[in-house]
Amino acid sequence: MPSDISNLYPVPYRAQLTPGAVVYYHEFISSHEARKRYWARSFLGWTTLHKANPNAGHYAIRDLGRLGLVKQVITQNVDSFHPRAHSHLIPTLELHGYLRSTVCISCHNEFPRDSFQDELARLNPAWASFLREVVASGALATENPDERHARGIRTNPDGDVDLPDAPYTTFRYPACPHCLAQPPLETNGTRAVVRVDPEGAWVPASTAGILKPAVVMFGESIAGHVKLAAESAIDRAGRLLVVATSLATYSAWRLAKRAKDQGMPIAILNIGGVRGEEAFFNALEPDPTGGQGVRVDMSAESLLPALVAELERSVADGKRAPRHPPSSQRDGETIFKDMLS
Repeated sequence: MPSDISNLYPVPYRAQLTPGAVVYYHEFISSHEARKRYWARSFLGWTTLHKANPNAGHYAIRDLGRLGLVKQVITQNVDSFHPRAHSHLIPTLELHGYLRSTVCISCHNEFPRDSFQDELARLNPAWASFLREVVASGALATENPDERHARGIRTNPDGDVDLPDAPYTTFRYPACPHCLAQPPLETNGTRAVVRVDPEGAWVPASTAGILKPAVVMFGESIAGHVKLAAESAIDRAGRLLVVATSLATYSAWRLAKRAKDQGMPIAILNIGGVRGEEAFFNALEPDPTGGQGVRVDMSAESLLPALVAELERSVADGKRAPRHPPSSQRDGETIFKDMLS
């Protein structure tokens, strides 16, 4: 039966962010200075984020799709790794959007983040020079947060780079090119104002043309059509596989709860605690095959490729995955294989 995979962003890390590290949606929309701070940090972090690639876990999900075991992926990740790893095999619903684009809050047109990065570099030559120096120093090459902190750089989970005491007020960002060429109508029927400085940077006299990342920011609601699509994907599924998430955000937890309320078998693969996990497993009858539910505390990057290898061996043998006798020593991939078979 089809499974849905929800590979969600590791939200608990966000609780560790220092004050001011996050720019909330209402702040971004209403404050020119907040947007300067956001885009400056995003400008510094984009180089590293853009070079990052899907890992073995993402490609294992692709292989589960190839085996006919995964039909849909719902993800809160905004890094586009799932579409890159398996878009030709498995459709991906990006619950919280994606960083690969910017979107205008006025006309809602989207634009490639790469092109936006080029514009940021053009409008902020001193920042661009600093970024080149940072990249050359290797400060952004290390994933060790202590090493980055020692070099005066703090990287947040969403990929942006924070520089304490940096002159964010000098940073400039472009206006929406569509609104600049054709200003939209305001709600009162008058034409909005979109103005830029001589080099093309958005200026506060404007009443429209603000670009934001095409993600659901802190304090922003998920679009209604995305919510409905996620619920529909759950309703079409026969089983739910939850990967690498604590389900800490309500948007993630409610989908798992929806599946549980429908009596759907649920497997959770995550290192560490999961929000309300007792509600998913406490009422289950003892079942050594994991047919009703599975909970494994392992990394997806290590377990999922092993699971795929086990399933491929079963396919090569021309048989369904065997049901194993009870054993406290059974491997995580064996339990998952039984549930998916």
